[in-house]
Amino acid sequence: MQVREAMTHGCETVRPSDTIRTAAQRMRDMDIGDVLVSDEGGQVLGIITDRDIAVRGVAEAGDANIQTEQVMTRDLLKCYDDDDLVDAARKMEAEQVRRLLVCDRSDRPMGVLSQADIALAMGRSEFTGEMVEEISQPGGPHSQSH
Repeated sequence: MQVREAMTHGCETVRPSDTIRTAAQRMRDMDIGDVLVSDEGGQVLGIITDRDIAVRGVAEAGDANIQTEQVMTRDLLKCYDDDDLVDAARKMEAEQVRRLLVCDRSDRPMGVLSQADIALAMGRSEFTGEMVEEISQPGGPHSQSH
C-alpha cells in the first residue's frame, strides 16, 4: 500500500504571523490535529499541532495570542505520496513522530500522514500496535514536538 492511499489529503495552512488561537480554531473547524505553517508563497515553514498549542503555547507561554511561528515545529519530516506505507511508518517509528508531511516528487505538499491514518489503513494488525508503542516512547528525538 502506498502513502497516498492512507494519508489525509489536502493541507490546511496558517501564516507564521497568525495567532495560535487562529490555528486552534482552524483545527476545531476542520476536525484535525495539525495545520501547516507556510509563507505567502506557499513554502512550508513548519507544522503546528494541537499538542504544540497546548504545551508550548498555553502551558509554557501562557498566551493564546502568540504567533504560530513561536511554537511551531520547524524540522518537519516528510515522505512522498508514492512511498510504501510501511516504510513511512518505520520512519515515524525511528524518529518518534506522529505525523509526516506528504509531498509529491516535485516536493509540493499533498497532505499529512498521521499515526491515526496508518492505524485506520492497516487495522488491528500487530504492526499497528508496534508502531504506536515505538512512536510513543518518551524522550525520543522529536517526542516533545509531535
